[in-house]
Amino acid sequence: MDKNAELKERYDTMHSQGKSAWFDSGWEERKALLDMGQPWTDKAVLEIGCGEGDLLDMVRSAGGRAHGIDYSKRALLTLLKNYPEGICVECGDWRDRKFTHRFDVILMQGVMEHLDEPFAELAEMITRFQPHTVVMSMPGFLNTRGIVWHTLDMLGAVMSKTDLHFIDPWQVRSFCTDHGYEFKYESIDLDWGHGQKMLDDFRQRIPLALRDGNIPVDQDKLDQWFAWLEYLSMHTPPLCGAVNIYRIDL
Repeated sequence: MDKNAELKERYDTMHSQGKSAWFDSGWEERKALLDMGQPWTDKAVLEIGCGEGDLLDMVRSAGGRAHGIDYSKRALLTLLKNYPEGICVECGDWRDRKFTHRFDVILMQGVMEHLDEPFAELAEMITRFQPHTVVMSMPGFLNTRGIVWHTLDMLGAVMSKTDLHFIDPWQVRSFCTDHGYEFKYESIDLDWGHGQKMLDDFRQRIPLALRDGNIPVDQDKLDQWFAWLEYLSMHTPPLCGAVNIYRIDL
């Protein structure tokens, strides 16, 4: 059963709203993915969930042969408008596509946390496409942001309508160990995991999450809590960033 059946419709809506629908531009994440996957020259690259193609264009510019698949038609229309040459794309679910050639690299930006069975599906991607390398990113919750997020989520606030999993580096390492793969990761977006970017995000997100969870709010207490969170963020060091970048070599 597809637990995330609404995801396609939600992303169609967000892509139709343009860049304003996303809290963050994602540039730091894309740059870290690009660096982690080097070298790209002459590599056949398949990005699953390619969205509007910004990351694939970076791969193409770095010498890779860029292919993408996404089930949001609105996202792909934007991709073809912005990058009319040099990127091959298909609209649909990766499970339903039978490509005629193998890929050197599978690339995913913020996809695994939305999958019903993320590691089983990752294993299926590897079996089907036979890549040498997988490069992917996922949210990292081993920080102040993660502690707050998990606590509110447990209490019934709707912190995300699409994330199904909170995947940590130890789970990815265990998957790689079980299959004999090499594993590497780094943590980025420190300020989003602990600092000012986290505070700005939470000031937007938490009132909406409480509302969607039908949780009554005392505004004075909420303001005091935000003041405390800001104080905490100023006086304690960051633990890890809000995004983890992974490389798996097969």
